[in-house]
Amino acid sequence: MAGIPTRSLTARTSDPADRIAELERENAKLQRINKVLMDRVERSMDFQGGAFSLFQTAIVLEQKIRERTLELERALHKLEDSNRAIARAKELADTMRTRLFEAIESVNEGFALFDSADRLVLCNRKYLSYWPSVAGRIQAGIRFNDLVAMVAAAGAVSEPPPDVWLRERMEHRHDLKGVFLNRLSDGRWIQVNERRTRDGGIVGVYTDITVIKHEEERRRASEQAEKSALMMLNDQLQQAKSQADQANLSKTRFIAAASHDLLQPLNAARLFVSALADLEQPAGNIELVENIDVALASVEDLLSALLDISKLDAGAVTPEVTDFPLRGILAPLATEYAAVAAERGIDLKVVGTGAVVRSDMRLLRRIVQNFLSNALRYVQGGRVVVGCRRTGDGIRIEVWDNGPGIPRDRIAEIFQEFRRLDTPVTKGRDRGMGLGLAIVDRVARMLDHPVTVRSEPGRGSVFAVTVPRGTERRAVRPASVAARPMTNRLAGTSVLVLDNEPAVVAGMEALLRGWACDVVSATNGDEALALLSGMPQPPDLLIADYHLDDGALGVNEVARLRAACGRILPAVIVTANRTPELADEAKAAGCLVLNKPVKPAQLRAVMSGLVG
Repeated sequence: MAGIPTRSLTARTSDPADRIAELERENAKLQRINKVLMDRVERSMDFQGGAFSLFQTAIVLEQKIRERTLELERALHKLEDSNRAIARAKELADTMRTRLFEAIESVNEGFALFDSADRLVLCNRKYLSYWPSVAGRIQAGIRFNDLVAMVAAAGAVSEPPPDVWLRERMEHRHDLKGVFLNRLSDGRWIQVNERRTRDGGIVGVYTDITVIKHEEERRRASEQAEKSALMMLNDQLQQAKSQADQANLSKTRFIAAASHDLLQPLNAARLFVSALADLEQPAGNIELVENIDVALASVEDLLSALLDISKLDAGAVTPEVTDFPLRGILAPLATEYAAVAAERGIDLKVVGTGAVVRSDMRLLRRIVQNFLSNALRYVQGGRVVVGCRRTGDGIRIEVWDNGPGIPRDRIAEIFQEFRRLDTPVTKGRDRGMGLGLAIVDRVARMLDHPVTVRSEPGRGSVFAVTVPRGTERRAVRPASVAARPMTNRLAGTSVLVLDNEPAVVAGMEALLRGWACDVVSATNGDEALALLSGMPQPPDLLIADYHLDDGALGVNEVARLRAACGRILPAVIVTANRTPELADEAKAAGCLVLNKPVKPAQLRAVMSGLVG
C-alpha cells in the first residue's frame, strides 16, 4: 500500500469551480483507493487467516485514511482562502474601475484611450460632446481611422476642408509631435495633446480653448486697432513735421530774404560811413562817425548770426567733410585777428601745426573763429594762445586766454542764445550779442565734434573742439586776403560798379572816390555795356552785385562785359547770399566774392590785390 502513488490536492487553478471539480475527483479517487485497500486486507485475511496480520493491516489502513483525510481538509481550507482572495480582488478591481471612470468623467477635458491596435478602449462624455453628430456611433472597439473618417464625413470640423483636415489629423496621429487644433463646426476650438503608453497605446486629452482663441482674436483686433491708430497718429505727426519743416524752411527763406533786404541799406550805410571817415571832419563829427560805424557793425553781426542760426536749425547747412591741414584755418585767422589784438593790447599767438584733420573746413573755421573772437572780447591787455594737441585718434584745437574766467555753474549757460556774462571788460562794442557760442554748439553737434570748456574765475578759460584726424592732404581753400592799409595804390584806378540799388551805388561811389578812384556806375547790364562802349579804355576793375533786377545775375553780366572788352577783367561779386554754391559759381567764373555789408578795409585790400 505504501507504494501507491498519490496526487496532491493543492494544485492551483484560476477558476473556483474548476478547483472544486478537481477536489471532487480527488475525493472519489481516494474512496476507490480505500475500497481497494479494504479488499486487499480481506483477501489477505482469507489467505493467511492470522489474527495478528489482520490487526496490523487495520492499523496501517487507518493511518493511510487519516493522512488522506487531513490532506483533503487542507485542500478545502486553501480552496476557501483562494475564493475569499478572488472575491476581494474582484471587489477591488470593480472599485478601482468605478473610481477611474468617475475620475475620467470629472475632468473638464475630453479623454480617450486607444490600445496598441488603435482601437478605442474608453472615453468620457466630454470627449463625446465634441462630436455630437456622431456621438451615438462612437463605441469601444472602433478604430481611430474609422472614427476620424466618420467625423470628417459628418462635417463636424469647419476648417480646413474635411479631406485636408482628415489628412493632417492622420499625419499628426503618426508623429504625435506638438498639439493639434480643431475648429469645430459650432465655432469651438479644441486642442489635442496625445502621448503613447508603455504598451503601445495612445492616450489623448482634448481641451476646449475657445475662450483663449476668442481672447487672442480680441487682442489681435485691439492690436490692429492700436496699430491703425498709431499709423494714423504717425501720419499726423509726419504731416505736422512736414508742416513744421515747411514752416521752418519758410522762416529760413524769410530770414534770408529779410537779411538780404536789410543788408542792402546796411551795406550802403557802411559805405557812406567809411566815405565820411576818409574825409576830414571836425573833432565832434569824428566821434559821431565812429559811433555810427560801431552801431552798424553790431547790426551786421546780429543779422549774420541770426541767418546762420536759422540755417542750422532748418537743416539748410550740409557739411562738406574733407581731409585738410589745420594751417589752412589757423594761419588766415592769425592774420585776420592780428590787427584786432594789437588794437586792444592783447598778445595773440597762434602755434603752427602740420596736423591733418577730417571735417568741414568752413564750419570748423567758424567754430575756432568764434572761440578766438570771444577770447579777444573778454581779455583786456592779456594773452590769447591758439594751439593743437593730439588725443587718441583726434586733434584737439584749443584757445587759451587769461581773461576773467567763467563760474563753473554758468558754463552750460553761455552756449544758449542771447546769454552773455557781464564783466567789467564787456561794455559797449565789446559786449557781443550772445549768439557766437550758440552757433558753435549747433555746428559742433552737426559735425559730431565734442566741445569742452575749462575755466577758473580770475585765471582765464580754455575753449576746445576735438576733430578726427585726416588720412590724406587736400588742397587748402584760398585764404581771404588780409586787410592791409593801402594809401596810394588805388589812386587813378578805373572801376565800373554794377548794382540795382541806387543807395548802394551812391555809397560805393563816395567810398571809391574817397580813395581817388575813377568810378562809373550802372544799375543793369545793358546800361553797363552802354557805358563801356563810351569809355576810352576798359575799366581796371568790375564790382557787381550778384542779384540784379529781372532775375539777372552778376556773374552773367560780368561775363558779358568781359566779352565786350575782349579780355578777362578783374571782378568782385558783392552779395548777401553766403551759400557755398554761390561761392563755387563765382570761383568758376573767375570772380572773387565779398559778403554784404562790405567792410571797406576788406574791399580796399581785395581791390589792391587785383589791380596791383
